[in-house]
Amino acid sequence: MDKKELRSKYLILRKGIKNRSEKEKKINNFLKSLNLSSKEKVSGYFPVRGEVNILPFMHFLSEKKNLICMPFITKNNYHLLFKSWKDGQKMFKDRFNILTPLNGKFTRPTVMLVPLIAFDKKKNRLGYGGGFYDRTIKYLEKFNSLQTIGIAFNEQEIDIIPTMRFDKKLNKIVTPKGIIK
Repeated sequence: MDKKELRSKYLILRKGIKNRSEKEKKINNFLKSLNLSSKEKVSGYFPVRGEVNILPFMHFLSEKKNLICMPFITKNNYHLLFKSWKDGQKMFKDRFNILTPLNGKFTRPTVMLVPLIAFDKKKNRLGYGGGFYDRTIKYLEKFNSLQTIGIAFNEQEIDIIPTMRFDKKLNKIVTPKGIIK
């Protein structure tokens, strides 16, 4: 299957995940077990289209005084930008209908939580196809050591993700069954 066919198949599969809240609770607990330093600037996301809900982990980090930021898109063929986020902050929907902090400060994350459509054991990821996360990882690696953590259900794992030279592997992937390192 090519990437387009895989995307279609796994978007449908992801939306139909059974026992979702139980599995999301396990993922959030595994994320907590990573023991990220309170100095880390962590990029999360607001779940859309069946993505894993990691907001409980974002709230946990907020209590630990981590700087939390959320990604947003300014234009096609560009990397993501990030604004700081706090619970209860005013939000708006960007042109892709994704919630974005209205008055957050621009920042660069040191840890990026990445929603996945599909993944393989080699930590390759399949995203929506816009290249935003690949461009962003490449961009952020220039500034600091960046830790990328994919977030997915086990049902989203496939044998091999077809890759191209610009595709970026993840450092880890967290699923309800554990952490792939």
